[in-house]
Amino acid sequence: MMYLFVFLALVLLACLWYIDKQTRFFTPAGNKLRVLEYHSISTDGFEDQITISKEKFITQLNYLKSEGYTTMWLSEIDDYQQKRKGLPPKTVVLTFDDGYANNYTELFPLLKQYGMKATCFMVLGRIGQNIDWAGKYVNDSMQLMNKSQLQEINSHIEVAHHTFKHDNYTKITLDEVDDDLKQSNAVIETEKLNVFPALAYTFGRYYRKKGEKQTRLFAILKQNGIKYAFRIGNRINKFPLNSFYDIQRTDIRGTDSMDDFKTKLRFGRNKLF
Repeated sequence: MMYLFVFLALVLLACLWYIDKQTRFFTPAGNKLRVLEYHSISTDGFEDQITISKEKFITQLNYLKSEGYTTMWLSEIDDYQQKRKGLPPKTVVLTFDDGYANNYTELFPLLKQYGMKATCFMVLGRIGQNIDWAGKYVNDSMQLMNKSQLQEINSHIEVAHHTFKHDNYTKITLDEVDDDLKQSNAVIETEKLNVFPALAYTFGRYYRKKGEKQTRLFAILKQNGIKYAFRIGNRINKFPLNSFYDIQRTDIRGTDSMDDFKTKLRFGRNKLF
């Protein structure tokens, strides 16, 4: 009987550990780092995987405000990380990929209105240009922010790296990854931009399997001054961080319902399994 009790206790502990790893349900509030991933904001009600309507985004901001969430920049998260301190309860990082012009025309005014902050992962080699990469949810008429807009938004939006020209790092050589980062840093220096040294992998892709390629990739990131790198993953991160180049974000899609958003915000995902 004792052996059965011990076995069942171990099974229960394993289940609780798994649930906490997936959802951080049992993790103290100050040890949860929520990072939400967005892209584009529409003003005509259009929604797809990467585009959220302005009306729906406003509803989400109202919810964050009413529930007492604190939005932070990555530079602020870094300060807590360096001090190994717990975060304020209900901390959330709002991130927007690519750097669409509507992040200036729509996101920036809303952040000022609500007194909130966000991070924009900018394609640094395409500043002020129309996008020139392929994708199911993009087209070449979609424009990115220009230099003056990037400089103006820094009161509420912190800029970070999203590669030089939107390359998938698993589709190019590691030498090309190194060159990509060097070109991005050259743009920052030449244009005198204030860019926090964090990177969001395009398409969320990087060498996930531990081994030589992942080790070399992470070394290249570090050599080029990148402090943190973000994948997708749809989980809440345990904080302080122990691993800096595979931080998970939760993908907020334009087609998500408000219930979807609330569940993702709380647990990092819609489903446990």
